[in-house]
Amino acid sequence: MPNSPAAASLLLEEDELRNLQDLLGQEFNDIARLFLSDSIQRLETLTKAAQNGDFTTLQKISHSLCGSAASIGATNLSRHCNMLETDLRRGQTQQVAAHLHVISQEFQLIETRLQGILTST
Repeated sequence: MPNSPAAASLLLEEDELRNLQDLLGQEFNDIARLFLSDSIQRLETLTKAAQNGDFTTLQKISHSLCGSAASIGATNLSRHCNMLETDLRRGQTQQVAAHLHVISQEFQLIETRLQGILTST
């Protein structure tokens, strides 16, 4: 039994990934590879947009990453992208760096999980 809500969330996300893999089979692997390569590019774009103060691009890319993360079962990543998008839609830009830091960490976690799944199949 998980000791914290964060640990429970990680286990739930792992279950979602495995369920999707079971449901989609080899197609999941193709989708996971595409998600990883696209997400790396999106994270780079987010970082550059933040450095340039381009909040329109930040909002657009965070929305896109939110959707793709949700579709592959990366619910924590999706949730944090949604929080960034929501703040930006409200004109609240003071937490952009903090959001990007958490998004980067969440992506690293999901990247590790997906690589583990991909190498075990």
